[in-house]
Amino acid sequence: MGIKKRVKKKVKKIKNAAKKIKNVQAQKGRKAMLSELWATITYGIYDGRTIRRMKKFPPALVENRMLFETNDDFTDNGRALFDYLIENGYNKKYEIVWLVHEPEKYKEYAVENVKFVRNFKKGSTIRRAEAYKYALTSRYIFYTQAFNWIGMSRRNQLFVDLWHGCGYKANKNGRKVFFDYCLVPGDIFIKTKMEFFGCTSKKLLPFGYPRYDMMIRGSERANEYKAKLLKETNSDKLILWMPTYRHASSERLNEETLNNEFNIPIIDDADKLLELNNFCKENHILIVIKKHYLQIPYDFGENVLTNIVYLENKDLADNGLQLYEFINCSDALVSDYSSVAIDYLLLDRPLGFTLDDYEAYTESRGWVFDDPLEYMPGEHMYNMQDFENFILDIKNGNDKYAEQRAAVRAKTHNVCDNYCQRVLDYFNITM
Repeated sequence: MGIKKRVKKKVKKIKNAAKKIKNVQAQKGRKAMLSELWATITYGIYDGRTIRRMKKFPPALVENRMLFETNDDFTDNGRALFDYLIENGYNKKYEIVWLVHEPEKYKEYAVENVKFVRNFKKGSTIRRAEAYKYALTSRYIFYTQAFNWIGMSRRNQLFVDLWHGCGYKANKNGRKVFFDYCLVPGDIFIKTKMEFFGCTSKKLLPFGYPRYDMMIRGSERANEYKAKLLKETNSDKLILWMPTYRHASSERLNEETLNNEFNIPIIDDADKLLELNNFCKENHILIVIKKHYLQIPYDFGENVLTNIVYLENKDLADNGLQLYEFINCSDALVSDYSSVAIDYLLLDRPLGFTLDDYEAYTESRGWVFDDPLEYMPGEHMYNMQDFENFILDIKNGNDKYAEQRAAVRAKTHNVCDNYCQRVLDYFNITM
């Protein structure tokens, strides 16, 4: 590369960094901007050079090292697989490394051969050189979103995208493939993910997800948390409501199919919110609304709610819970086009689908199935009356869709007794 091109490239990097720092200040304030500035400076002085050197002269691959990274730290499929490894003593043979934001939060989990490493420079989205070191030296790499940041793979490394679910929505943007294998729930999703990733079918394994073990098994602490919520609201049953995101924290991901006072299906305004709450109260039903991690926070204003509880990931973490063990203790699920509805089929419990923006979603996003409604075995709810009818069915134990669920489950899932073990067996990860 000539001198002029190198200078031009460097100037472009500086301009991009300056723009990023300016955006951070505009979005998060001066303190966050200073953190990003310091991270950028230290990256230029140390991390950037170290990373380039490691990529040019890679350190030795550690054959028994596993690396984990999940979208929210220490959660989801990666967490489920990790828990299984520890419970069964795999850490006696393998070194297990987690890339996380704050390693000090996970000291209690740092048992034999397990370590937590700071992924990003403090207060920044810039990766640390140490994160690259472990990514370049691990034999097995398990993750749930994207791992393109590493920029290279080495002979004998195995990149496994545990992924985060397959639902009904057509894919908005294709992803760059950076995996050797990616998990899907069943054969029917192989074609859709081939199109999404632009990969061959050999890279897609219809094994289901490690978190399915967690969801099917549940836990005593999840049951205790449920009992506490039911007692506080004088309720007999818990309906978990998990809408997909409409208004995302990232503007480019927004789905402009639903615009009402609360940005949530069915509930157009405060009157309907209170109507639903009072209906639940009269029938001793609790609705727990779990916000999608991409959705901007719901704001129900000053409305006093007794039987509708709003739950975020932090609430689960504060109670020592993973989302999928909490899903187990629900009596029914309400969703829409989210992958969680596909997952929930394994519990064989009632499902309700809010479809008030179905036509708009068809036009704007589209579907992975020719007729998505055929793959929604449960109450199809377009308005508040439909929702209330669903609630009464749950109250009275009236399950009208068991046969339909079984038929759809046979198409969408490759059912087994132990999803974690299935993954380990395929990759010959043994004790």
